[in-house]
Amino acid sequence: MSGQFTAHAKSILLGEHSVVYGYDALCVPITGLRLTCSIQEDADGLTLDTTGYRGLFAQAPRTYAGIEFLVRSLVEDPGRAEQIRLIYRSDIPMSRGLGSSAASALATINCLDEYYGLGLTHEEIVDWGNRAEDIIHGKASGLDLQTVMSDEPIIYNKKTGFRKVASHLGAWLVISDTGTIGSTGEAVARVRELVRSDDRYDGYLARLGDIAAQGQKAWIDRDAPRLGRLFDEAHTYLADFGLATPIITRQVAAARRAGALGSKLSGSGLGGVVISLAGSQEQAHHIAHALESVSAGVWTEEI
Repeated sequence: MSGQFTAHAKSILLGEHSVVYGYDALCVPITGLRLTCSIQEDADGLTLDTTGYRGLFAQAPRTYAGIEFLVRSLVEDPGRAEQIRLIYRSDIPMSRGLGSSAASALATINCLDEYYGLGLTHEEIVDWGNRAEDIIHGKASGLDLQTVMSDEPIIYNKKTGFRKVASHLGAWLVISDTGTIGSTGEAVARVRELVRSDDRYDGYLARLGDIAAQGQKAWIDRDAPRLGRLFDEAHTYLADFGLATPIITRQVAAARRAGALGSKLSGSGLGGVVISLAGSQEQAHHIAHALESVSAGVWTEEI
C-alpha cells in the first residue's frame, strides 16, 4: 500500500475581518507554496514525521490536533492497521494565514484515502477537512479549505457560501513573511470591541466590504492597477483597527517604495504576512529583493 498527496497554500486578497460581518472576501490559491503528505509502513505504530516533531501521535504537540483527529477517526476508531508513519514536508509557513492547517488536513485525508482505499467522496473529504479545521480554529468558515482545494480564486460570503472566479488577473503577488505568528483570536476580538464601542469602526467595516466587492470587479476586468489601489485603501482601514504591527508597516512601506501597485497585510493581522501586487514578473522580483532585508521569507506567485 502507498499514499501521497500534495496541497497548496492560499492568500486572502480582500475582505479580512469584514467577512465576519456579512461582506464578501476574495481569496486566491498560492500554488507555489506546497505541503506533501506521504505514508510509509512503520513497525512502531502510528508515528508522525514533520520538521517540527518526530514521534508517536499520542505524544504530539497540540499544534497537530487536527491531524491527530483525522488519524484517530479514519484509522484508529475503525480498527484499520496502525503500523504507519505519516510524513509531512512543507514550504507553507505555519500560522501565517496561508492555509497551512487546511493544506495539512486536505493532504492527510487524501493520503489516508489512497493508502487504505477508503473511497471517500468529494463531499466527505470536505466534511472531514472542515471538522479538522474546527479543532484548530474553532468554528472555521471553510474558506481556507475551499481555496486550498481550488485552482481558481474563491469568493466567500457567510450567507451565500462559496463561488469560483474563473479568470486570472494577469499580475504577480509578492508574499512577505513577517516572521511572527498571526493572532486571529486577538485580532477578531479587537475589531469586535472597536465596532461595539465606536460607530466609526462599523463604517470602516462597511468600506472594507465595499472594497472587496470592487476588488472582485477589478479582478474580472483584469485591472491590476485598480486592484493595487484597493490593496492600499484596505490596508489603511485595517491599520486603523490597530492590526498592523511595526514589521507589517515596514514591509508595506518597502514594497511601495519598490514600485508595488499596492501592498497590505493579509489575514487577521498582528503578524502573519504582507501581500504586494506587481504588474510583471520583473517588477515582482524587484519588490521581493527590496523586501528580503525586512522579511523572514519572500515568495512570488503569478495570479
